[in-house]
Amino acid sequence: MNESPSRRPPSTRPVLLGAIGALAVLSLGLSANVRGAAAALVQVTNGAANPVMTKAVDDPARTAFGTRVFPNVRNAASIQVPPNKYLVIDTVIGFTNGSTVTDVEIGAQTAGAGTGTLIPFALSARPGSWLFTVPTPVRIVADPGSTVYISVEDSNFNDSAGINVDLKGYYVDATP
Repeated sequence: MNESPSRRPPSTRPVLLGAIGALAVLSLGLSANVRGAAAALVQVTNGAANPVMTKAVDDPARTAFGTRVFPNVRNAASIQVPPNKYLVIDTVIGFTNGSTVTDVEIGAQTAGAGTGTLIPFALSARPGSWLFTVPTPVRIVADPGSTVYISVEDSNFNDSAGINVDLKGYYVDATP
């Protein structure tokens, strides 16, 4: 009868040597001397030309902004932006019990230039004569130290309806 040569079980020697080698590399890489040498290669310079950021610069929750103003057809409302912050307005909601208000305008100085954003009013689905602004995404950035003006347009200049405008957003530090 033909007998096949017996097969030897696979050797565990290569696997064992590989594990010992990996362990040696890891222990060398995690040693205090190696970490100290690697850290010495990295230098951080906090100079005026290229300052190191030491604060969260894009965290709206830390410096949230919100207010309600009451402009009317004859007088705009205003908000003073602090001198060391930009004001970013991302939500404008207006409502009135009048029926002739057409829109609310937000006027701001952005990068030194005057800008304006118009948001129209529309009839509410609720009964009565309530008007609400149309949901409109905005991103209004007002310069530090500037004044933001909130005014309303009304087809009836003698309208004395109550108008509320809610502004929400956040401040961003103007200093690096």
